[in-house]
Amino acid sequence: MPFLKVATSVCFVVALFCIISCNVPDVTENKVTIVVSAFGESLSLDSLSARIPDAMTFDDSTLMANRIIEGWVREQVLLVEAEKNLSYFDNSFEDAITAYRNALLVSSFESRFVASRLNREVSEDAIEDFHSKHSELFLLQEHVLRALFVNLSDEETDLDSTRIWLTQADSISIPKLEQWSIEHNAQFALDYEYWWFLSDLLDQIPMQIYRLEDQLRERRLIEFTDNNTRYLLRILDHQFKDRPSPLGIARDRIEDLIIQERRRNLLEGLRDDLVKDAWAQGEIFRDSIPS
Repeated sequence: MPFLKVATSVCFVVALFCIISCNVPDVTENKVTIVVSAFGESLSLDSLSARIPDAMTFDDSTLMANRIIEGWVREQVLLVEAEKNLSYFDNSFEDAITAYRNALLVSSFESRFVASRLNREVSEDAIEDFHSKHSELFLLQEHVLRALFVNLSDEETDLDSTRIWLTQADSISIPKLEQWSIEHNAQFALDYEYWWFLSDLLDQIPMQIYRLEDQLRERRLIEFTDNNTRYLLRILDHQFKDRPSPLGIARDRIEDLIIQERRRNLLEGLRDDLVKDAWAQGEIFRDSIPS
């Protein structure tokens, strides 16, 4: 009987079994039902059913079961054929398979070990300490700055309070400025802890650059009009490229580096402890190397 017809018939039985099993107690609890076999390997009904979501309709589950069976049979056929053809090669291929299996086992074991023990909480003190000791790791590729800005129609004339709030730029004035900007349909960025890359800021503020370093050092309110839009900008801080990055930019990377270091220490400790235990239990034997 062609494979597709067999698979379709089996899928119907599987789907029917799933419907029946919802209402009838399982009387074949210890019996393994085989769906399909090939070259001495078998795909069980339990294994097949586990790969089909319960929420699927009858037609969809039948179609999915059919695809799973087809894929399983193809895999078995290809594995047998590959083993036949590769058996003529030397032992290097078997060595590669063994090495891959060993690496997969070790990697899985280590990942589970780390996942159950790794502390991912990184304190602000730890971040600051790492940043101060390894600032050379965080050199800037571009100028950065902390800045506040408001962009609005140049028809707006009542800007006295806006200018004062931007000049003050503190915890009292910023909420007022934000509320004002919303009410006047203005675009704004008022997070005074945020560091902008200069190129990103210039996408928002088309400021003319003529003496860049002097402009970045400027702390007074900058105001200009371009294409019917008025721009108000206040630079709070800056750092030039090729200098150590401010902590606000490097924080996420520092957290990752600290966690990676903890992971590395966990794994080194695990390996050392396992080797020591194996020596102590007499599981390792070593002879001197002949001279």
